[in-house]
Parts: sequence; structure tokens; C-alpha cells
Amino acid sequence: EVDYVAWAKSVKGVAAFDGGRTPQSLGEALDKAYAHPGLSLIHVPLYFGPDPMGGLGAYGRWNVGGWVEDVQALRHEIGL
Repeated sequence: EVDYVAWAKSVKGVAAFDGGRTPQSLGEALDKAYAHPGLSLIHVPLYFGPDPMGGLGAYGRWNVGGWVEDVQALRHEIGL
């Protein structure tokens, strides 16, 4: 486990804040970061696990992996 806030604070001139787990705490961290005259880091915890609701999903057409041929064909069809 990495403490990203402590890590960022160890760099001279960098302000680091915990974004918390609520919209209010994130807003407070954003206000503090905005007030800092230099570089700021806000740590926002993310879910990582088996629940599919925790994923970002992949939507649309991508020019990577198994979609390359389809996407390239579509681009030629529409003149890109």
C-alpha cells in the first residue's frame, strides 16, 4: 500500500490532500489545492474488485485490439 498524500508531501513545493470519500470532502480538498500557488495532488480512492458496477466499461469503437479492422474500415467508409 502506498500513501500517495505523504509521498507527494515529501516533494518540496507540492501540496497534497486527501480527497476523502464524500463529495463534500472532495470539494474541500479541491478548494485547498486551488488556493496553493504551486503543484497540488489530491488523492481520490478508487474501487478495485469483482463488482462490475465498479468498472468504467468500454463503449464505442476503439482503434486497438480486436476492433482495429472494423474501425479502420469505418474510417475509410466515411472518408477519414
